[in-house]
Amino acid sequence: MERGVEAAAETQAGLAQTAALRLTYRPVTLDAFLPLPPRGFDVTTEYRLKPRPKRAFNTILDANRLLVPGSKGSLAFRSVGDGHIELATRYEIASGAIEEAFLMRRTSRGLESERLQRRMYDIDGETRRTEDVQFGIDLGLAPNTYPEVLLPLMLGWPAPQRTRAFYSWINDRMVSRVYVETKGNTTVELPGGTRAALELVLYPDLNDFVRVGGTVARLAKPLMPQYHLWVETEAPNRVLRFEGPYGPPGAPELIMELVE
Repeated sequence: MERGVEAAAETQAGLAQTAALRLTYRPVTLDAFLPLPPRGFDVTTEYRLKPRPKRAFNTILDANRLLVPGSKGSLAFRSVGDGHIELATRYEIASGAIEEAFLMRRTSRGLESERLQRRMYDIDGETRRTEDVQFGIDLGLAPNTYPEVLLPLMLGWPAPQRTRAFYSWINDRMVSRVYVETKGNTTVELPGGTRAALELVLYPDLNDFVRVGGTVARLAKPLMPQYHLWVETEAPNRVLRFEGPYGPPGAPELIMELVE
């Protein structure tokens, strides 16, 4: 009888502990959309680009060959009409420059991809490569699919979820689910001094590459390529520092720091 009472008490204690965990647990939002931007988002920001001193992975592509000393980049956000937002980027690279124009549509759920235009120039300014992607074509892509290189640059815009999941577009034949975790408030060292920041981490879903199940995927999380971001804690919530692969896993690893 006493053992039965003890078992019942243990069960009640276990249920109470589970209930407490549920109150503090914030579930993953699997169908997150990029939120609408905050006030004052339409600014142009300059960055310093440099190779990551210590690479996390032994990738074939090396940022020391992609960049040159003093390489710079810029991000420019602006409203286009009443219903669209554009992100224009430019990066200086050893062979010339890369420019991108990414158009997003405002919806009640957030931002949806509409068009990506990308051009690569040689050192003389001649166009050597062009790419034009229309996301409206029905290829079965989820509506919360965004270009893998540009997605991290918009993750600082405030969202209520601690952990979110998006789809990262590499090309029309390669789309991967990625998770974004908000780590919390911290500080970050920049060329202009120390700034208050919100730290975020982005990483791919291992199950997109090899079917391992949820438990193994969580255990393997520390081994997956991670993208680290530090963003402003207040509007316009610009990226202060980015560190990780410039693109999907296997891309050159670099650091991008705000310059003011």
